[in-house]
Amino acid sequence: MAGRGRLKAAPGPRYEQRKLEVLRAAARTFNRLGYHAATLDHVAEELGVTKPALYYYARSKDELLFTCGQMAAEALRGVLEDADDADLSGLDRLVRFFRIYAEVICQDFGRCLVLTEPRDLAPPLRQEHVGGRRALNLSVRAMIGDGIGDGSIRRCDTRAVAIALFDAFNGLGRWYDAEGAAPLQVIVDEYLAFVLHGIAARADDGGAVGSRMGT
Repeated sequence: MAGRGRLKAAPGPRYEQRKLEVLRAAARTFNRLGYHAATLDHVAEELGVTKPALYYYARSKDELLFTCGQMAAEALRGVLEDADDADLSGLDRLVRFFRIYAEVICQDFGRCLVLTEPRDLAPPLRQEHVGGRRALNLSVRAMIGDGIGDGSIRRCDTRAVAIALFDAFNGLGRWYDAEGAAPLQVIVDEYLAFVLHGIAARADDGGAVGSRMGT
């Protein structure tokens, strides 16, 4: 009975540390095997525990996936705060954000976030996941809009540009390998040069080129 009483106590630092270890093991497993192929048995094997022990930290596989994504989402909220510098142009804030965004999504939790399909999650978790992604998208659209306002970005469809940026950078979470030939920041520089070249205002534009995307 004493043991059961301890399980019902409020989680302490040791619980939180162990839960983080479980989440990291789950993230590595999902990223290595793919979410649908991976099982809780695989996660338990990665962590070196029995499958029933995992239920103390998560009730299901999709809850583990969601929580791994939330760890990355929390980090990205911090990235947004760092990018919110009134002394920077909208374009410079956009560049700052996606440089750090690339680092986050190429880590275990970040890969879970970008590889998660809403249909993989139970309805309540799905709704929260989609809401978080939408909030991130709206924040980036706001940066682009600020850039249009301060003249650092030409007039464009903020929604289309935000989608294009996320699609491009999310791909890094699928294929980037830290053991590869090129460091991540070199690849990010190439991405930014390629993608942002099309939206950066040019001297002969006066900062306001008419968009072909209907804005």
